[in-house]
Amino acid sequence: MSGTETKKKVPKKGGYENPALRALGIKRISIPSKKWMVFWTVLVGIGSTIAYDKYEQKQIRQKWMEKVKQFGEETYDINRIPRKLTIYIAPPPNDFLDESLKIFRKFIKPVLNSGSVEFQVFSENRQGDIRANVAQRIRDRRSKEVCKGNELKENVENVEKTSDDEDKTVSRSTLYKPADVLGLYKIFPKEIGVVSDDAKDDVSKSGGVICIGRGAFKEYISGLHEGLLGPLTKPEAVAAEEEKRAAEKADEPAIDEDNEEANLKPVPMKYISGKEYQDAPLAPELDMRVTVRDEKGVPEFFEQPVYVFPVPKVQGIMNTPRKIYNYLTKRYLADDFGNRASHIVRQETVPFEYKHTLMAAEEESDWPEKWIQKGLEKKSEWVQELDYDDRVISRLRVFDDKK
Repeated sequence: MSGTETKKKVPKKGGYENPALRALGIKRISIPSKKWMVFWTVLVGIGSTIAYDKYEQKQIRQKWMEKVKQFGEETYDINRIPRKLTIYIAPPPNDFLDESLKIFRKFIKPVLNSGSVEFQVFSENRQGDIRANVAQRIRDRRSKEVCKGNELKENVENVEKTSDDEDKTVSRSTLYKPADVLGLYKIFPKEIGVVSDDAKDDVSKSGGVICIGRGAFKEYISGLHEGLLGPLTKPEAVAAEEEKRAAEKADEPAIDEDNEEANLKPVPMKYISGKEYQDAPLAPELDMRVTVRDEKGVPEFFEQPVYVFPVPKVQGIMNTPRKIYNYLTKRYLADDFGNRASHIVRQETVPFEYKHTLMAAEEESDWPEKWIQKGLEKKSEWVQELDYDDRVISRLRVFDDKK
């Protein structure tokens, strides 16, 4: 060896070097390290999966909208209005109402809009709101019929008291109207009779009631029975129990005034229990031998077909893999719900049978066990068996989803 030690040459780093890039400050392009490769591969894989699923959702949604497009392209005259659905939406257990609303807005509403179907939405944040709303609407309808009967009876009595020989002086305004003496009014019709597509002889083609969530469906069916089989006025036992609960609530510590839900009035209790269904008369104020209709000839909502969409909500840390899978494969849910909504637009119905009381029952298997246990202690309507009476469900029909 020489006196001067030879310096070891430092090996050049691998990669691609270009003079032009070096002039820009980029000396060498090399492959990222193993850790960075794993990171970018996972990131791109997840991102592309989400993007693909959203793209497929859009395509599937468009597919089902195209299948019912011909109903939306139908021309309507000024005296005709399309059919109208009533939609009840409830939140999943231990979650917010927005979860159910997202399903409706993304997968169901676009198909209904494409098929030119109007709808009215009722939502709840507390258990029992839907049941109480349905029951009260039916009681109001029954009470209205009672008022009509009383007015008719009073008119008959007044006619009997009035003598035919008596002469009365009446004003001209009661005998004539401007339309009777002005020729201009004779040119135009007095009024335009607006006819709804729901005012048909075939009840299966009229309107419809859609429930979003198994809980909403249970409350709707329970509300039908309470309204049709229960009394018009609140029973004394129910009133006493409500007063007792109100007194207990008054003794509780003061609640934050900003908490609107806590300051709401308690949900009304049921006027009738499931055990009393068979002994109760079926809406004696209404003629239940025929289809009950309103003043416009439209069947009442409790005579219209019904359907329920489940709300697939998985909860719990142990179900994280299922949550991830459901999130990355929402396209299958979009296809399923789009198909169901298309049958509703086409008005395909079948008679209501016992099996239909179990619609969306698969949703209950995903309800949290602790929430179910708490519901059993509080006697929640959602965790109770769905009681029904044949006189009520025999009048119903169900939108046929071909499943």
